[in-house]
Amino acid sequence: MRIIDDLNFSKEEFSSPTLTIGSYDGLHLGHQMIITRVIERAKSWGGEAVLLTFEPHPAKVLYPQLNLSLITPYKKKMMLLERFGVDVVINLPFTENLYEMSAQEFIEEIVCNRIGPRLVVVGFNFTFGKDREGTAEKLQQMGRKLGFEVEIIPPYTLDHEVVSSTRIRELIAQGKIKDANRMLGRNFIILGKVIHGHSRGRSLGYPTANLEISQDLYPKEGVYAAYVTLEGKTYRGVVNIGTNPTFGDEELAIEVFLLDYQGNIYDKELEVAFVDRLREEKTFTSPEELVRQIEKDIQRAKEILRRQ
Repeated sequence: MRIIDDLNFSKEEFSSPTLTIGSYDGLHLGHQMIITRVIERAKSWGGEAVLLTFEPHPAKVLYPQLNLSLITPYKKKMMLLERFGVDVVINLPFTENLYEMSAQEFIEEIVCNRIGPRLVVVGFNFTFGKDREGTAEKLQQMGRKLGFEVEIIPPYTLDHEVVSSTRIRELIAQGKIKDANRMLGRNFIILGKVIHGHSRGRSLGYPTANLEISQDLYPKEGVYAAYVTLEGKTYRGVVNIGTNPTFGDEELAIEVFLLDYQGNIYDKELEVAFVDRLREEKTFTSPEELVRQIEKDIQRAKEILRRQ
């Protein structure tokens, strides 16, 4: 997958592109339906599947007071888009100049003059241009005049509820990982480098990998069953997110116990895919009581992951 992180590109660099445009935070089932269509149409005429997105997320620039938590920060988004099969990703720098562009200017200057798509595929709620004046229907009208086809994809629903990034963020923050995963069409993942912690897990007989805190969005504090990928190999795991109240800690920590692995993994990156929430974080009266609970957590995690 080719990644473009600036404005230094021209339509001569693309081969009969099929384009989609959007923030694409979440890359949920609705987004995947659009991306799948883009790839299908691009392949049908031997062209490239191109995704134009924005970095940083527009809401981070326009509404910083909202403190929007991203489901898929840049690194994770690029990883997933490559797995989905996108050929080219353009991360358009979201600057004041871009924000000030009218809908007409954006389509003419960026889409037509710099990419030159044969087809543009967008979601039903797509908006663009200053003050979000452009809509999917307006894009269709522009396409007819400017010489490209536009296809509008309807909303994706589950149990009569529209799948959206906003809803998925709520579910993850509430610890409802199974529900969030259903809307994502995959397990919610975080990426993190293993750092040194208090080494309490080792003293208890269950050494854990402590992850650096660098994500925007984490599940609610508690204990989770997860799959953990390290250097291309996937292991079963139990993840604790919290402050370790039994030991009087105050800072949030993410600790991962790999069920089937032994070895030194400091400074290595883990991909943690959350499957289900086991329980809330608790305060235990003694380390021995904590160990008994850890053993229960491991057994339950094994049962859950066996069913996956």
